[in-house]
Parts: sequence; C-alpha cells; structure tokens
Amino acid sequence: MKRASDRIPLALAILSVTVSIGMAAPMDVSTARKALRNVPVAELPAQAAALLGRASGEDLAVSAANILSASHAIRPAATVAVVGALARQAPAAAPVVAARAVTLQKKPSAEFVGQVAAAAAAAAPQQAAAIVEALCKAVPQHYTVVALAAATAAPQAKDQILAAVTRALPGLQPFVDQARSRLGAEAPLATVLQQANVLLTATATAARTKPEILMAGGNSGGLGSPVPPPTFGPPFTPLPPGEVTEITRSTTRVAKPGEGRDYSTP
Repeated sequence: MKRASDRIPLALAILSVTVSIGMAAPMDVSTARKALRNVPVAELPAQAAALLGRASGEDLAVSAANILSASHAIRPAATVAVVGALARQAPAAAPVVAARAVTLQKKPSAEFVGQVAAAAAAAAPQQAAAIVEALCKAVPQHYTVVALAAATAAPQAKDQILAAVTRALPGLQPFVDQARSRLGAEAPLATVLQQANVLLTATATAARTKPEILMAGGNSGGLGSPVPPPTFGPPFTPLPPGEVTEITRSTTRVAKPGEGRDYSTP
C-alpha cells in the first residue's frame, strides 16, 4: 500500500502536465477581449503585442489573429495599428494577422487593405512576400493595392512580392509575363501591374467572363484552359509588296458615258 507522501510527486506531475496542456492552447477571442476591453485606444497596439508575448509559442499565429479580432471588436479604428504591433511582436504570424484584418470587414475598401499591407510589411519586412500572398488570396480584387503598398514598405522585396502575387493568383501569371516582356525586367512594379491589369481586363472582356475568374486560373463558357492574353499587332493590315499605289495609263481605263456601274439616283 502506497503512503500519501508517495502519491504527492505523482499528483504534482499530473498537475504540471495539465497546466502545460492548458498553456499550449492558443488564446481565444473571448480571453483576449476580456484582457483588452478597458485599455485606452492609444495603448491598445502595445497592450495587444504584450498580450501576444505572453501567449504560448504553439499556434502563435492563431493567438495573434484572435487578439486582433478582439481588439477590432473593441476599437475598430485601431485595427491597422494593432496589425503592425502584432506583426512586429511575432513576424512569422504577420501573414495570418494581415489576412484576418481584411476579413473583419464585410467589404474592405482598397484604402484599408493598402494600410493593412503596409503596416504588416513595414513591421515584418522579411515576411513581405508571404503577407502579399495571404492578402491576395483573401481579397484578390485588391491585388494591385496590396502589392504596391507592401513594396513601398519593403522595397527590397519587389521581385518576391510580384512572385507572391502570381502564386496567390496563378491565372495572372501569363499577363504578368507578357507585361514584363514588353516593358523589360527593370520596369517598375507599378507599371508591370498596370500593364498586366490592362491585358487581364481585355482578355476577360473578350472571353465574356470576370477578371477574378481568370486570376484564379479558371474561365467561363466551358473552356478547358485559361484564356491567354491578347496579342496586339499593328493597327493596319500591311500592304502587299510592290508599288501598288503607283497609277499609270496602263493600269487605268477611262470610262465612257453610259459605261461602268449603274448607280441609282438619289
């Protein structure tokens, strides 16, 4: 028969495991909201980051996203600042935090999306490409705004950002490739995206589909593969070789009255 003193280490071990399991779980929105509900708006970003700092390393991105949801419910106006604070505290969580931010609004404006992209990329520049990819998947209609805002905040990641856009929106790749072939490899990101968007819109119009469908790598009308970008040629059909415009007596005939075509009178 075991003495009571022999069972104490076992009880402590069980308690330790239970506490560890509880600490490993990500912070939920309700817990974060209780911790932040009385924080002044000016202090909310810092307090949100501090709260994330106390969270478990496991599922840190989930905790960060839940803290952002809680802060948004309390002070929506501070959302962009909280995105930056959380991304700075846990750079690896920045893509998830940015994507959560733009889904907290039913129809996020282009301005808000750009602010989120800039805040996250500035706070975690090493994650700029991942942030762009996550945001382009969440709000594909704002891919140009996302890419340019992130590139402004993290200019050293321009090439990675463009690649991230096409990873998120594979149907955009042929339009980007054609734009770069025309403009050159050193063309500014804004110019490349603008040209790609022109090609995308023209192709979508010709295929009678939506640009969003083409960007996702699909199409409409039962086509088996994405519609390729249009190829624009000269505005006029080239003339055949030779001096076809030269007029001589041997190539003309004078029509006598009553001959030729019979045009009706007005």
